[in-house]
Amino acid sequence: MDIVEFLSERISEDEAVARTLLGDRTVSKAASWYEQRLLLECEAKRRLIRIVESARQAALAALVSDPGQDAGWIPQSLEWMERSLMALALPYYDHPDFEQEWFRV
Repeated sequence: MDIVEFLSERISEDEAVARTLLGDRTVSKAASWYEQRLLLECEAKRRLIRIVESARQAALAALVSDPGQDAGWIPQSLEWMERSLMALALPYYDHPDFEQEWFRV
């Protein structure tokens, strides 16, 4: 499982919990606010993953499409993208599918 797949599954789980709690009429107003916030955080993480993945694909395409060009910026950019995804994975460190190499941020 790669880090994007891992993050997508964890975010979906978080979203499902938030939606379940929002449907519970016994949840306080403060808890309801928190659950709404969690749903927005899930969406923000999904958007960030799409941005990072698009940038990563563009960098890889640039590297492959014109090997003669000055592509010295690409490896460093790919490293930053990878670190961004690892930072998003950090809250899930105790999940059985979390890989310890993602802990290095």
